Amino acid sequence: MTSTSPVDPKSNDEATPLKDSGFDSRFGPRASSIEKFAEAVGHSDELSPTALEQLFSCSGGRPRIADALVRARVKAGIPLTDNDPDRIDAMLSPALTPKIEGAKRESGALYLLTLFAWAPRITSAMVDLVHSAFAAAELAASAGSSPEGLTSLLLDEGLLTVPTDGDEVFTVPPMIRMLMRRIVTCDSDSAARSPREALGAAISDSIGRQRSGRREGLTEVVDLVLELRDWHVLERTWARRSVNVFIDAPSAVEAYLRVPEDVLAQNPILILARSAARRIDSTRTRLGTDDMPTLLSATDFSSIVLPEMRGLLAAESERRLTADEMSVVTMLEARMHRLNRENEAALNVIEVGRERLRHLGAGEPGPTLMLQAELNLEHGRNLIVAGRFPEAMCVLQRVVHFAEIYAPNSPHPLLAGLVEAALAGMGHGHGSDMDRNLERAREDARRFGMAALPDEYTALCIELMRSLDRLDLDAARLIIIALDQAKPTQFLGPIPHVLRSLCFVYEGRASAAAKLLVESLQVQLLPTTGVLSARFSAIVNIVSFVLAAAGEGKALQGLAERMSPPSPGYSVVKARQAFVFGQHDPLWTATGQLLAGDEGPRLKNSAMALRADMLHHEGRSAEALEAFVDMLDYCAITASVLAVTQLSKSAREALIPVSADCSEWEAVARSFNSAELTAAVLQKRLLELPETSPVSPDFQTDLTPAEQSLLFAIDSSKSIAQIAREFGVVSGTLKNRLSALYRKLGVRSRAEAVAHVHRGQQS
Repeated sequence: MTSTSPVDPKSNDEATPLKDSGFDSRFGPRASSIEKFAEAVGHSDELSPTALEQLFSCSGGRPRIADALVRARVKAGIPLTDNDPDRIDAMLSPALTPKIEGAKRESGALYLLTLFAWAPRITSAMVDLVHSAFAAAELAASAGSSPEGLTSLLLDEGLLTVPTDGDEVFTVPPMIRMLMRRIVTCDSDSAARSPREALGAAISDSIGRQRSGRREGLTEVVDLVLELRDWHVLERTWARRSVNVFIDAPSAVEAYLRVPEDVLAQNPILILARSAARRIDSTRTRLGTDDMPTLLSATDFSSIVLPEMRGLLAAESERRLTADEMSVVTMLEARMHRLNRENEAALNVIEVGRERLRHLGAGEPGPTLMLQAELNLEHGRNLIVAGRFPEAMCVLQRVVHFAEIYAPNSPHPLLAGLVEAALAGMGHGHGSDMDRNLERAREDARRFGMAALPDEYTALCIELMRSLDRLDLDAARLIIIALDQAKPTQFLGPIPHVLRSLCFVYEGRASAAAKLLVESLQVQLLPTTGVLSARFSAIVNIVSFVLAAAGEGKALQGLAERMSPPSPGYSVVKARQAFVFGQHDPLWTATGQLLAGDEGPRLKNSAMALRADMLHHEGRSAEALEAFVDMLDYCAITASVLAVTQLSKSAREALIPVSADCSEWEAVARSFNSAELTAAVLQKRLLELPETSPVSPDFQTDLTPAEQSLLFAIDSSKSIAQIAREFGVVSGTLKNRLSALYRKLGVRSRAEAVAHVHRGQQS
């Protein structure tokens, strides 16, 4: 039944009644049945029917290929049923490898078969990709039958088969696939590109043309890239889709992790992509889930820093950076400076990178829209840290617009752009924008299958601010619990501590609020960080308000002394300090600077509140009401009643009832875009609020800053000699100054002066 001698293709005509074709010279004649196949394959009688059938299927019914494999197994002493793919590939003689030569129709079909052989699975999407690669190969005209026609020819020859189940359209017999994958070049008369080059071109074109919302076929594409080891395709994929690729094709994690080190060494984009893949892989291990939306939301990509990328932007290297690489290097270096709190350096790096991008050579392609959006996102974050909120809003809006148009069905950079835009609104005081951006971010996250936002901690801080803006303390308490459970993913400076302290004040725990601020290193460092790196002038405003609410006049004085006039929030701190010490003219001057400046409506709102409170204490009721109603206009702009909460309880009880019917209250209520939050509800919450301004200042006695400092100095156990040394004067000079201060306060001793201050703070 079996033959022990090599099969001569010419003697096999009787065994292969199928018509001869151009493929027979490359693969040997095809057996018409498994019985004929067994007759032509040596040692076939030693194989079970199942093993023989498997051999028939794997070789595509080509006895020459099967016989060569069986004889190689016998010679090597390997069992005839050994199915290790690597050993099978090694035992198929190089002489069996087909060649693509000439411009015949069979050459075109072999080229198409080679393309199919590289696909791990031939789905409908892969058929389309293979046909595109066939077109990209630019085959010679005489071989240029349509891929559809050549596909039919391959099916007739058994070189493509139709599976009986699964979602595959075709399969290539395994041994035929192994042989076809050996073809790395083809005759120049056959095609302009090798099969692998043609597939790489088709993949790049497919990724470039594919709408961001469509993921069909991307997993197959990534799997094909792994087979081809065409790493530049992964680079182009990242440049167009960034971290979205992990949702588009979960196997991308493994693909990027397998990029060789020598390829990474010269490729910033792949270094970044591999780092992101490592983050995802680590999160997957930590959480024990393969659900990509969950992994994506739990992974902090925005803190990836690659020190080896530092300096590439300015370095004069032999290899010039592409526009895509320039964008990535700029973004990474700026991020490193931002995370090190070197904000000025970060903004300078971004400017250098943008300048180089503006001067690209003629005809040189610019960066992809995705990488431009990521650079804008980093730029926006740095502008927020610098307190340049209007600029940040403009830059971040471009990120959101890109996502809306080009990546509406992908989480990145849409979600990050919306959260960062809300954060910028928090600093600038646009409450309605904050609500709108966060609500949309939440809705989109749910649409993407995410239970939380990628930067959930930041989002919760913003939502805590908004709950305090509307005096919803029940919601604030729940958010604080969620904050304790969330993992911070970016440095927010004093924001979390300050917002918690504000909630304490509203709960009547002002002393605990002040203690929290005094013991927080982030808050203590805030005034000394300089103009360019001060995060939020509005946050400075809240810090000074909390200190005043707790009667911490000395701490408020210290805060003012550590700030300089150009610092964001300086004027509001000076105005609140003037209020505490009953200084009419300094308060009016400082609030005037705020109202004429550009520090945003939140601070202007507080300026009007301080004026209204001062006028109320002076008994100027009509003017106080006018200032209060003007303040409500700012409340409507900011969608916040924070400024109203800063008034003393007596001022609130006097001004809220007489203004209750003013249309400005309705405008404030509408700004929250909630049917349940009416003007009456807001007024009730404000009237029920505990005292937030415990001092009852006497605006008849104005102390100079030097007198205030001296008054704080004597409110201690220090001796006159010690205080004199601190002020840089002799004891006699200090005593003269104290005598003048006592006369101004109407007291006769140090003890009476200190008691006078304490009475003012407690009344």
